[in-house]
Amino acid sequence: ERVVVMKISVLYLGRIECKKDALVRCENQNQMIKSPISALLIQHPTLGNVLFDTGNHPLYTTKYSSSTLETYPIVEFLSIEEALANKGLVPADIDMIILSHLHFDHAGGLCYFENTKAIKNVIVAENELKNAYYQVMTDQGGAYVKSTFDFDDIVFKPITKATALAEDLSLFIQQSHTPGLIGMILNTQSHGTIIATSDSIYTRESYEKQLPPGGTINKTDQEFYDNLEMIETMKDSYKAQLVFGHDYEQILELVREGVIE
Repeated sequence: ERVVVMKISVLYLGRIECKKDALVRCENQNQMIKSPISALLIQHPTLGNVLFDTGNHPLYTTKYSSSTLETYPIVEFLSIEEALANKGLVPADIDMIILSHLHFDHAGGLCYFENTKAIKNVIVAENELKNAYYQVMTDQGGAYVKSTFDFDDIVFKPITKATALAEDLSLFIQQSHTPGLIGMILNTQSHGTIIATSDSIYTRESYEKQLPPGGTINKTDQEFYDNLEMIETMKDSYKAQLVFGHDYEQILELVREGVIE
């Protein structure tokens, strides 16, 4: 059936349980945090079925390095295929995939879209694509896993600047967490404007207390603060609600809320 207004669904794709400091700087190095894996399904009147991120790869136990699995243990896995089935859809129904970035827990589900129209319409930031390939081809992949995004039939559609895909859906590029992290602005009828920050801000606590991630995931703290300032300005000008990259309570709350129009 054709949708008349944009419908947004948050898809829960399992979770990682890791040291909290990896996501939000904290004193206690042993404190743990639940980090949800998620995607956004946008059923759009003109763009069709759009997917923002795809979750983990089903063969994560063998595809991901042992150090990755040690740092970010995946304790629960739901495939993007299952999540779409819960919405009455199959991978072949998706018209476009937007990848916030190419880390394993965002690009891992691309394998479900091989030989579908979506794999030929994958939006990514140009700098992100260059960075991801450079890292995996020089044996410093880290959170990039080549086999999760390097398919024979994949066609990337790189963007280099803020891009409106429709009147109510636009993308912007961040330089925090990775060199080309896509954020998304959704103008909804009943919920006002929603800005998805992806992993530039992992959690509400990180945002409210202005706490960058610990560890080495960001090159510098300054990139986090600069980006935070940009998000703040956008939030104020749109009077927007922020959806963070890996906030367990928030993602579960949005899943419970159901379809946002």
